[in-house]
Amino acid sequence: MSRFIEIEENKTPEGAVVQTFTTQDGANLRAAFFPAPAPRGTIIVAPGWAEYIEKYFEVADDLRARRYNVAMMDWRGQGLSDAPTTWAGYFDQLADDLEVFREGPVAERFEGPYFLLTHSMGGLPALMLLARGYDGFLRAALCAPLTRLFAGAANAVNGALTAGVCMVGGSNAKVYRKLDDSRAFEGNKFTKDPVRHERFRLLQDAEPDATLLAPTYGWVRDAMRASKEIHGSGYFDSLRTPVKIISAGAEKVSDGSDHPNIAAMSPLIELETIDGALHEIMMEVDEYRDAFFEIMDGFFWRG
Repeated sequence: MSRFIEIEENKTPEGAVVQTFTTQDGANLRAAFFPAPAPRGTIIVAPGWAEYIEKYFEVADDLRARRYNVAMMDWRGQGLSDAPTTWAGYFDQLADDLEVFREGPVAERFEGPYFLLTHSMGGLPALMLLARGYDGFLRAALCAPLTRLFAGAANAVNGALTAGVCMVGGSNAKVYRKLDDSRAFEGNKFTKDPVRHERFRLLQDAEPDATLLAPTYGWVRDAMRASKEIHGSGYFDSLRTPVKIISAGAEKVSDGSDHPNIAAMSPLIELETIDGALHEIMMEVDEYRDAFFEIMDGFFWRG
């Protein structure tokens, strides 16, 4: 587990360190640390569904160039971390893991101030953790966060279908889907950049077991349960950390139209949209990536 996945097209950043840490319930999770020269802070990068540390090597280098130390972990069930024992309460467990990572391995290696940068699925447990009143981050930037999987009537229909499958013991069955967008560039919903898209495909070829493609019905059920929870009245009343949602203007993966709803729930949550960007803004063409990092950096160091 304590190793990097190496391919020629995705060199491990100089000075990077990989390690395994153990959570309170005994799960072994893989983590990586990328020190910056003369750092002005530390960013924890929390990736999305089916992603893992190596996909974010370029992002780590971009952030180090902006003088941030970078820390990442593979969520349980992803990359080279241990699999979850159950999908029930999965997103609550991810929120707990994020807190353990920040308070333990990250604080032991890097000094603050600490910032949180999430993508897609990583945004949901981040919001759940911060809503508890946790204040271990100075600010949090959420890239195209998963706040609701499906729009409109599809939310109710898919919720009923998923609940039914899980009720008859199918929580570990994979949801049917066509050839995954991370494998075929033409028509994909993630990025317009062919080089970055191809790089992740090569990573998957190098370590097939590290990448989950279709989610399970149990994962979908808990994602919908957690999504419903964060929409509850007063859910963010204990929020203490300023949050910036950076939404993809050409979102086609999850329900980006829900982001204004979440932003309206607390004066500490604000929203900005990058017009034209597909879901993986940090893996997009340079025009969208550059805009993203400028927004993030300006938000983190706002007076």
